[in-house]
Amino acid sequence: MRALVTSAQRMRMRFTPYLGYLAGALTVISLWPQTKRVWRTKQTQDLSLRTFTLLITAGVLWITYGVLSTDWPVIATNSGMVILNGAILLAKLKFS
Repeated sequence: MRALVTSAQRMRMRFTPYLGYLAGALTVISLWPQTKRVWRTKQTQDLSLRTFTLLITAGVLWITYGVLSTDWPVIATNSGMVILNGAILLAKLKFS
């Protein structure tokens, strides 16, 4: 038997990915000032190499999950995070 989908449910299903994109954009934007500051000041001594290595690894795993489940907000968000965390890690390696 086929389940009936109400118009409210259809609207939520259409709106959900946009909510994911908005949350993802805010997440990536929130890391931009730190990335910019690290490269501008070259001050990286207080940054943990392990932390950024783990963040990049987790981001790659989230991207893989997003690809396997075709979840574009997850893919987009974590791609941005891997790029910015990678830039911070690169700065840590270069300036420490």
